[in-house]
Amino acid sequence: MSPEGWAGALERAGRIATAGQPSALCTETHWDYVGVRGILAIVLWSLADDGRLDVEGIPLREVLDHCERGPAHVRALAAAVVGEELANGLDADPHAAAPTAGDSPVTTWLWLTRRWPPTVPDGRPRDQSRRWDGMSRGIARDDPGAAVDILTGWAAGAAAAAIGTE
Repeated sequence: MSPEGWAGALERAGRIATAGQPSALCTETHWDYVGVRGILAIVLWSLADDGRLDVEGIPLREVLDHCERGPAHVRALAAAVVGEELANGLDADPHAAAPTAGDSPVTTWLWLTRRWPPTVPDGRPRDQSRRWDGMSRGIARDDPGAAVDILTGWAAGAAAAAIGTE
């Protein structure tokens, strides 16, 4: 699929991710939004990559079904996009920057599979600028796991919320 197709997947994923959410939470500086949008884009891209549909033609119920199957299923879909080894890897690039609209599917996947620093055990105030690269985060703040493992259920929720709004 072309770079324009990936841009379309990110754009549609962004629309899906914002369904039913306050606009203040749907920005490039919000970890939850960037993660949910990335997961949805990978799902859309992998479904469209078989050549049968463009990303706009993929029914939301199909996106919902794939997200509801969980992170392992999203990783299986990602294998067609980023390769088997990277799809099943974790923390391949521990310093992967947050993906933006112009970044590739691989860049997005590296961020989605990045692990995050754990909570400081001594109770000192957390420095979010170091913990999540300056992004705000609301979901599972104390979980150092990868976004793909934490947010796939939230991506399913976003797809469910978007059904009937497109």
